[in-house]
Amino acid sequence: MSRSDPAPPLADLTVDDLATRAQGGDEACFQELVSRLRGPLTSFIARRLQRPSDADDAVQETFLRAYRHLDRYDPARRFSTWLFAIGKNVASNHRAAERRRAELERRGAPGAASAADAIATPALVAEADEVWREARRVLGGDSYRALWLRYSQEMSVGEIAHELGRSVVATKVMLFRARRKLLQEGS
Repeated sequence: MSRSDPAPPLADLTVDDLATRAQGGDEACFQELVSRLRGPLTSFIARRLQRPSDADDAVQETFLRAYRHLDRYDPARRFSTWLFAIGKNVASNHRAAERRRAELERRGAPGAASAADAIATPALVAEADEVWREARRVLGGDSYRALWLRYSQEMSVGEIAHELGRSVVATKVMLFRARRKLLQEGS
């Protein structure tokens, strides 16, 4: 195509072509991706949530994360696979948050919680955040991500292996080495 040839209309581009252009800064292409993939992504996420009504928020968060991290998208792979992996993680985060809320509500039954419990919860959250920051500093890369997916997102080793594009055995070894490195660092 010469410089004077007009670009093909967005409707003529594949999802992967749109993603590549969006990665290059073309916001209209990203909006077209949202338009094309919102419906299937909403269905995908709704099946993974306890309350399908939460799917719209999770879809919005998924697209926001994808937009913020377009630089991480590898055009050699399918964009929809990358986007749906983000959506799966967002849905996992929503499920985990829902479990935490339900647990707090269960423990917070009238007369069951004390003021000390209410104060301890933010302190525990801050402590957990600090542990994850330290783990990220010590491990970095896929090792940190594997631990995060395993312990924060409660994903199985098989799911993590798929997410990272590794074998189950390699993922188990990575998790073992990451835990060992954290233990050695903490000693």
